[in-house]
Amino acid sequence: MIEGKVTEALDPIVEIGLKAGEIISTIEAIVDTGFSGYLCLSERWVDKLDMTFSFVERYEMANGEIVPKDVFRGAILFNDGEREVDLILTASEDTLIGASLFKDYKVVVDYPKCLVHIE
Repeated sequence: MIEGKVTEALDPIVEIGLKAGEIISTIEAIVDTGFSGYLCLSERWVDKLDMTFSFVERYEMANGEIVPKDVFRGAILFNDGEREVDLILTASEDTLIGASLFKDYKVVVDYPKCLVHIE
């Protein structure tokens, strides 16, 4: 089970690990069920993750704009295990975990208690 928190801005947050060689960095990521991919990684963390280019995919942004994005593969630590995931990079400060990472999990966001449970 993964436990996280809900911030004052109402963002559901969990921690993930980024792997660069043998070095693992733990960062916070927003649970974003409106993002159908695996991981939208803030560029500020790019040196914390070994990744390789895979392909280009078109994404629809929140404003309706369709943009091509480079998709990379990288290993993250999630739920006490290592997972290879597709990821895109963003200039945003926020890292987002998308619905593809949660498709085998039950996700509960308890806003009154400010808790996130993933099992």
